[in-house]
Amino acid sequence: MGTNWLRSEDFFNNLTEGNYLLSKKIFDSYDLKLHSGIADPAVQTLYTDNHIICSAFDAAYNVWDVLKSTSKGLTHGAALLIDQLMSTKAKAWDTAIQQVYTQDSSNYISLMPNRRIPFQSGTGLSRLMAVENLVAAIGTDLSLATVKASVQSFLTQLLAARNQHQSQWVAIEKALLVLETARKSAGSSMLLGFATLLGKNYLNPKAIDVYFPIEYLTRKTQYSYERTLVDQKPAFLFKRKMDAVKQTIDTINNSDFIVRIYFTNGLTDKLVLGELFIDLLPNSTGSHNPLLMNYSDDRRHCYVMNMGTGTAHIEVNI
Repeated sequence: MGTNWLRSEDFFNNLTEGNYLLSKKIFDSYDLKLHSGIADPAVQTLYTDNHIICSAFDAAYNVWDVLKSTSKGLTHGAALLIDQLMSTKAKAWDTAIQQVYTQDSSNYISLMPNRRIPFQSGTGLSRLMAVENLVAAIGTDLSLATVKASVQSFLTQLLAARNQHQSQWVAIEKALLVLETARKSAGSSMLLGFATLLGKNYLNPKAIDVYFPIEYLTRKTQYSYERTLVDQKPAFLFKRKMDAVKQTIDTINNSDFIVRIYFTNGLTDKLVLGELFIDLLPNSTGSHNPLLMNYSDDRRHCYVMNMGTGTAHIEVNI
């Protein structure tokens, strides 16, 4: 078996797989950075070709985003559930299984033969089938009983949403196919740009950094968070110094309750009367300026709170 050389992989596609929100940030930033260099004929050519591909991704993403924003299921909208499967559930199940079986073991391979890929790409139906297959593969394995319960519970929600909204499911199927194809095309366009610019500047490789969103491509700190919230109890999310001009906080409220998000100075988990906050509507997605959440350099502690009486689930990306 040959040795796998990471530098010969399509690393832009690998990086964007399983996260359409991050993909959009990367592709849009790359396109904008290319545009700033169009005085160079070689960059102008790259920009002209890439802008068409980036615009196609943005259009496909907007269709998917509308489905997430407007869909309703028994508990969550079908599109929101598929997004949750792709962004958090597959990772959580994979991590839990690896705590029992190592990645190179035959047991792990029988459970996750293609790792998270079947949950993160393909049509809505193919992803649903991947969840069904995982339930069947775990079977009566008592060491994975907790994992199976989580997978089965999610499968029940997904099937209910699909059965209740067949027409929406068809729309999701089409949107996912278009969006996934557009993501791969945009990733390949970035790889072509990387190769072209590196070839042009091979004596000074650092010169190409100005054309790429390094802040997204080299993130080592955590930027994705998930919380389950009970009743009206504040939950700490993260502490982070942010660039309030450039950075946004992207949210997915996977619940039927309003969720409040805000910053404090860390000495308290509660807002003072009159301080700013944002209320995230039930079953909604959004992109928000942290300044509108009470953020400042001396207020860097982010909290979320379920405003209803029940259980809410929130996903946040920064």
